[in-house]
Amino acid sequence: MKIRFLVIFFSMIFVHCGYNLASIQKYTGLRRSWTDSVPSQPKEEYMKFIDDLKSPLWTKHNWCTTLPARNYINIEKGVAIQKNFPDSKDLLATAYDDLETFLKAGNIPVNCNRFVIETVHRPDLDKESFIIETDSFRCKISSGDTEGIRRGIFYLEDQMLKAKGPFLEIGTLKKAPDIRRRISRCAFGPIKRLPLMRDELMDTVNYYPDNYLNRLAHEGVNGLWLTVEFKDLVSSPYTIDGGKDAEKRLKKLSNVVNSCLRYGIRTYIFCIEPRLHVIDVEKYPVFRGSDGSFFCPSSQDAYNYLYETVKTIFTKVPDLGGMINISHGERGTTCLSSVPATSPYEGKIDCPRCKNKKPWEILYASLLPMEKGMHDVSPEAELISWLYMPQPQNYIGGDDFSLGSWVYDIPSHTPPNVILQFNFESGVTKKVFDKLLVGGDYWISTPGPSDRFVKIATVAKEKRTSTSAKIQTGNSHEMATVPYIPVPTLLYRKFDSMKQLGVTHTMLSWYFGSYPGLMNKGAGLLSVNSYADVKDFLESLASIYWKKEDIPIIIEAWTLFGEAYSNYPLTNTFQYYGPMHDGIVWPLYLIPQDKYLSPTWLLGSSSQADVKVWPPSGDRIGECLGWNLTLGEVVVLCKQMADKWEEGIQLLNGIEKKYQYDNDRMFDFVLARAIQIHLKSSYNILRFYLTREKMFRTTLNKEKMEMLVEMEHIVHEEIKQSEEMISLCLKDSRLGYHSEAEGYKYYPEKLKWRIEQLNSVLINEFPTVRQKIANNEKLFPEYTGAKPEGLSMNSVANSGDIYETAQKIKNWLSFDKEKTGNKIRWASAYDETNLYFIISDEIGVTEGNIQVEIEPRRLWPVKYFNYAIGENNAGYQTKKIDNKTLTVIAIPFSEIGNEAGQDTPIRINLQYGSNVWIPKKPLPARLLLGNANPRDLGWVLFK
Repeated sequence: MKIRFLVIFFSMIFVHCGYNLASIQKYTGLRRSWTDSVPSQPKEEYMKFIDDLKSPLWTKHNWCTTLPARNYINIEKGVAIQKNFPDSKDLLATAYDDLETFLKAGNIPVNCNRFVIETVHRPDLDKESFIIETDSFRCKISSGDTEGIRRGIFYLEDQMLKAKGPFLEIGTLKKAPDIRRRISRCAFGPIKRLPLMRDELMDTVNYYPDNYLNRLAHEGVNGLWLTVEFKDLVSSPYTIDGGKDAEKRLKKLSNVVNSCLRYGIRTYIFCIEPRLHVIDVEKYPVFRGSDGSFFCPSSQDAYNYLYETVKTIFTKVPDLGGMINISHGERGTTCLSSVPATSPYEGKIDCPRCKNKKPWEILYASLLPMEKGMHDVSPEAELISWLYMPQPQNYIGGDDFSLGSWVYDIPSHTPPNVILQFNFESGVTKKVFDKLLVGGDYWISTPGPSDRFVKIATVAKEKRTSTSAKIQTGNSHEMATVPYIPVPTLLYRKFDSMKQLGVTHTMLSWYFGSYPGLMNKGAGLLSVNSYADVKDFLESLASIYWKKEDIPIIIEAWTLFGEAYSNYPLTNTFQYYGPMHDGIVWPLYLIPQDKYLSPTWLLGSSSQADVKVWPPSGDRIGECLGWNLTLGEVVVLCKQMADKWEEGIQLLNGIEKKYQYDNDRMFDFVLARAIQIHLKSSYNILRFYLTREKMFRTTLNKEKMEMLVEMEHIVHEEIKQSEEMISLCLKDSRLGYHSEAEGYKYYPEKLKWRIEQLNSVLINEFPTVRQKIANNEKLFPEYTGAKPEGLSMNSVANSGDIYETAQKIKNWLSFDKEKTGNKIRWASAYDETNLYFIISDEIGVTEGNIQVEIEPRRLWPVKYFNYAIGENNAGYQTKKIDNKTLTVIAIPFSEIGNEAGQDTPIRINLQYGSNVWIPKKPLPARLLLGNANPRDLGWVLFK
């Protein structure tokens, strides 16, 4: 049976593909490789944003002298705070201190009895709910718990910020959260992963300073997660070397928990458990589950291990908020990991204890002991079971991307007191250019929910299983090198749907997307308040930050930003390898280099590849597009993003001078402009390579010259963009920082490096190509295939029976001639529909696979087509003719790609069992894109 999957080219060095490297060096006169001279990461003192997060939230309010609106009381003469709410653990001390600081920043005397703000206990109110009753002399905040009081205090502060003065509204109001738990993450904390492999529980750095926690609390965040592994925290008789340095880790974890609780923020440990590799399976073979590599939860020993481990953690750190555990997906856990989320489960599990169980029973068996171990010692803690099912992350038109039906049984069979978490956007769809696009994880531009999330949440609501939505709030894999994308219109759509579906919890971010600011605040407001519509929400949000007369302009700008961002191409490869994150430091190559694109979320080594430092992305632009949208279509989408965003920028330009002394608002202007540069630079890069590839294949010299001039203008524009970004980076050190990469994807020195590279292209490469056009030379025919260099096969036309055509073919090429003695050869044919590969075998290979690698067009990913030798199937058949076996593989041009056809040569490699046409030198792999090497491809020419 044919199995199709995508593998894309990857190399750490300059890759020479089919044209003469020496000639290119002669053309350009450039240094050996620009990637050898990339400036190193900025020093720690450059990261000024961390100091900003540590600074006080309130210093001085820029309130204008004005009178209170009707039905508001002026408290400027002074306030007495009466702390009558019982608070034995002193958890509200930070909230009271904050209120005093807030009042003093507005020049309101404190401890003056002109007006009283009182907190009282009211046991009939649910957690985090509060009632505020205000008259001319007193404001009373009532709640059933400390966190309701905290929310009430912050609500009063927001009320004064909106009123632009020390004014409180007279009357009574009640607030209660719809989304009760809002869990984020430290925006600059370690992630315990290569290349840095920093464990925040093993160092002495305080990643949760008071003022940072205070900011998060004001934005509605009431949970933070950090990464752990069971083996690092607990020693168990079942494990190998478990518990090393556990005491040190648990001590720091306790300190983090206590620090966060002072601001009403609970700490959640995040893990992917259970894992078989930590178990002593020689002593306890009952743990060895499906495929011999997954943890079997269906034994008493497994129950004991999970129960005691979780119980120990929550005993040692009793005030932990809970645990978020990826129970399926990301990495292997239980026997259920044998079943892909998109597959039926029947026949997939070979564990003797689990093979006859339903999937939910296996998951239940792992969750139940963890839940009981937690709640036996910490009843208020929460166990969140995350089904991480991001498929499809590389959707190809026509693919079935539905989840296995067994997934939808899980909400009905989740253990009591366990919260089920599911990706909110994974599987989200939309139509663009009359094409269906499907997104994996995570999306702000297409806010969701996906149909699968709706189905999960609906079943969970019917069965009274609490549901958590995994979303991204500030940014996502779409553009993670700015602190947040100011698109609250899209955020509103997320939360409006979440509340309608009965979602009670949300995980607001992955490693990125958690920076404090507008989007965090919006999420906090949407979690607690009800709004008539999106305009009502935007007015409420804008009034906290902006002057009253400017609120309509801000709302219009945010709306335009949301419309712009909604054009983001809905394909994960564009997120993972496209220019939106750091295109502003991508080189541009007029002369083709065939350099690969680097992962956007990494700086160096990861589990995917042993690469010390990923170089700046090259010119293999097709690697970021996926297989649904063409380069031209993505250019159109990026232009729409940039143009619409620019409309919003123009609105902001008209009010900027009013805020020149307001640092926070000036950061907003800087951020909006930086994002515009991201969008415009991405558009320019894609347009540059679209134009370059057209120019190489255009026959009219006039058109070539026009295209060359267009690309020259793009390079000049990109130099200006890099220069402008340098000035913005110097104002805002948040720009370029990627929390998952744990460093900067761009920064001033790297931007200067890019400017130097672009100038070099203008000086060296453009004159070379201009002269070629003037000389009426073909442009790089060895690259385009017009005059290919290297190994090639002339494919012959087929007009009848393919086996008859095969008997007439004269042009045969050998697989590894020295090894096979020319007894295994291949040839190619084609017709209007198919490309054929014919293999002649005089040896009689009976085992292994046939693998065809096809690059549909230059700079695009390789597609692999696999067949089992000897198994006749669609597209594969064999015949015995005389003393040889003739195997014919028929691959429809439609499956190769829209770009493939008889008019365009393509590059391929062919493997037959252990025999290969061109010996392979695999490159280090990248997520989704594999390890294919462009050097390993030869040409198929259609004669």
